[in-house]
Amino acid sequence: MTDFDKYLEEAVTKDLPSSEDEADIKDEDTCSIQELAANFRLQYKPQDESVVSLKRDYVLSLGADHRFTRIAAGLSSTAVHIYDLETAGGLKTLQDVPAKEKTETGATICGVQFLDEGSDALLVGTTDGMVRLFDLRTSGEQARFEYQSDPEAQFPQVPKSLTCFDRNANSRIICCGTEQYIGSVHLLFFDVRERKQLGGFYESHQDDVTSVRFHDRNPDMLCTGGTDGLINLFDIKQTDEDEALQITINTESSVHRLNWHRNVYDKDIISCITHTNDFKSYECEEGDEVASFERSDITEAIRRKNAGNFNLINAHNLEDNGVFLLAGTNYNRGEILRSVSVLSKEKLEPLANFAGNKQIVRDSLFDAKRQLLVTGGESGIVSVWTQDATGNVSNSGKLKTKIKSHKKTPY
Repeated sequence: MTDFDKYLEEAVTKDLPSSEDEADIKDEDTCSIQELAANFRLQYKPQDESVVSLKRDYVLSLGADHRFTRIAAGLSSTAVHIYDLETAGGLKTLQDVPAKEKTETGATICGVQFLDEGSDALLVGTTDGMVRLFDLRTSGEQARFEYQSDPEAQFPQVPKSLTCFDRNANSRIICCGTEQYIGSVHLLFFDVRERKQLGGFYESHQDDVTSVRFHDRNPDMLCTGGTDGLINLFDIKQTDEDEALQITINTESSVHRLNWHRNVYDKDIISCITHTNDFKSYECEEGDEVASFERSDITEAIRRKNAGNFNLINAHNLEDNGVFLLAGTNYNRGEILRSVSVLSKEKLEPLANFAGNKQIVRDSLFDAKRQLLVTGGESGIVSVWTQDATGNVSNSGKLKTKIKSHKKTPY
């Protein structure tokens, strides 16, 4: 037995609650092995893997630098592992950002982000209410962004808890989302260069904020989502919250994860993964629905029978502006990991099968240029996936798919 296999065996015996500890619901593929290979034209294999901890720490958040040459893996312990990602997909351990001292709140990671186009400045968010800035060329914390209530400046009292954060396209502004507190929900803003808080928006959400995402090119465009089911689009050049709020979309669900995309007409699209594992996407200008698939639809598309096992992990962009969904299951400690293309409002198509997955995946990154996927999850493994040319039905090079825009209001 290898050390890696021993780790996986020991990890299952720990007492930490996990979806891996739940009893398997009976599940199986809806087609034969031969049909599966024909349906999923791309086969991926683990190019490299790294176990981040022997203490059953989850990998909850992944971040990549601008060139996709450095990976940060944020753990449930609040520690962060830094890797250099080699051209062929190999992982080289670079250094660790140590875990915070234990607090009464039991803080964990709520996000990791490289700050600018370089690979040395790293932002680490934790649920005890702060985002810390590290310079990976030196040791220790460089700055700390933590909200301070100030009645004289009309900064209201907010909880010492963050749920998510993001930095904008020019790395000047950080936005953090909070849980509901005394009937209010907060979007908090900080100036990175000036190392100061800028205030916040307090009226646009009615329940916990779960996702904040700045546009990848426009530093003033921000979308936010929460368990109230709302997606809000802001222009943060406007300091007044009412003027900043451009549009509100009601998903009629609970928002888990938001992402930015562009359609074939180069118009901005916001996608939403819900807490019930459904997928929705909307055109930004009017909030018109572009695509909507229920959990059962995506389960069928990845050729599995039981939607009760299904997890929708992420939505990723391809080089031609197409979108694919990464999906997994809880079955057998997450061994099923597959992706499907979003071809139109009505159609999903099987795309890739990731054979040999060893964990329930919590987060993922995709490098469209190299068609390389990085995953992290509940067994504390960072995996790098590359295409297996020998197993691909059609080894024609680039992944291509198109998402079509349809004008239809979601209300």
